[in-house]
Amino acid sequence: VWIADSRIRAAAEHVAGGLRVAQAEAIKRNEDVEFILDPTADTGGWTLNLVATPATPLPAGVFQEGARLTQFTVLPAGNTIVTFSGLGTVRAANADASLPFEQVTIAPTTVVPGTRNLRVLVGGGRTGIKICDPQWTLIDPDDAKACPVP
Repeated sequence: VWIADSRIRAAAEHVAGGLRVAQAEAIKRNEDVEFILDPTADTGGWTLNLVATPATPLPAGVFQEGARLTQFTVLPAGNTIVTFSGLGTVRAANADASLPFEQVTIAPTTVVPGTRNLRVLVGGGRTGIKICDPQWTLIDPDDAKACPVP
């Protein structure tokens, strides 16, 4: 269980870190920056693009070690892009007119009894990027590690 939880934590930190890099790049450049998540197991990761004509690729991250042994569920389903404005806020729509994703739930690729999935939250009225534990919400919804109840 400890190893599976560590893999989940590594993946959540990797996604949250990538989102923070995208937000910082948008503020630094005062331009829109896209964070694009590739949730493919073993080969996935994230890339950043400067939303301009032509689009300029920025840093990228690849899931390594334990993080690649996890699965990602994005909500809204199928949306894998978040666009940050030059002020660091999440745009209401991405450059391709799709809605930005608001959360990514990370779970192990194989079921391990007792593991704790984690969730990365961005946008949706939030000003920051948060990693939370959806199971902790049932224990103590007022705790900082609990996911907000919709």
